[in-house]
Amino acid sequence: MKDRHIIKASLGSLLCMFVLLTGCCFNLGCTIMLGKYERSVELSAPLSPGSTFAAKTHNGSITIHGGEVAECHLTATIVTRAGTDEEAQELSDQVSVTLVPSGDRLTAKIDQPTRLINKSVSVSYDIHLPNQTNLELETHNGAVSVVEINGHVNATTHNGKTTAENVTGNTTLTTHNGSVDCREISGDAKLHTHNGSVEVVYSEAAPSVCDVSIVTHNGGIDFTAPPNFSARVNASTSNGSVHTDLPITVTGKVSKNKLTGTIGAGGGDLYLETHNGSIKIR
Repeated sequence: MKDRHIIKASLGSLLCMFVLLTGCCFNLGCTIMLGKYERSVELSAPLSPGSTFAAKTHNGSITIHGGEVAECHLTATIVTRAGTDEEAQELSDQVSVTLVPSGDRLTAKIDQPTRLINKSVSVSYDIHLPNQTNLELETHNGAVSVVEINGHVNATTHNGKTTAENVTGNTTLTTHNGSVDCREISGDAKLHTHNGSVEVVYSEAAPSVCDVSIVTHNGGIDFTAPPNFSARVNASTSNGSVHTDLPITVTGKVSKNKLTGTIGAGGGDLYLETHNGSIKIR
């Protein structure tokens, strides 16, 4: 009998909470975002080789393609959501994307309403530009991809994968929830994530001396060095192992989850750290 009273009381409490929450929703005008509107914007602007291109969005991906071109061509995909399709289209009309030049710098700029209640805006970029361009890219919810760039790359997201392919120059990729994948890169690399694996393959044409820092918390690290790689090595994991295919002159204590030593003449620095995951050096 006592248990029945407890069950009845619990059900009564849940019912009260439901009424309270739905009452608050009615009073505050909560709306499910069933409406959606999508449109694309095409923009072009001159961009000299060696210049810097910057792009920032909050919700949306950023994709960069480098090539033998003399200008920046940008396609922005704008997606708005609201209670109805009509409201979503009205919100879309308040969003604009422009290319703003300043000296040797070109910036993609988004203007949109700042206070959105039961509404959302996402802007994704697909950009073709000269391959000799330095990049400064930032999003919060979305992936970042860079292909065929001869310049410095600095890209940041919070929730999304980051990738770089055929990048010649220093590469800095940062995310919190997502993997990091680099293919055929050259130059220094600083690659950080919290939840995700990191895989790096250096180009056969990359210099033998470079500084590399790879850090993740939950994920493995797979690093393929350039030919004749030369570096001081510091690799460690808490839950996992460290394995190398390259000959290393080991210094200090030898253990399965920590490796300190020198590859070749030790010209650069290779720092690899994870907490949950294994490390592979090739």
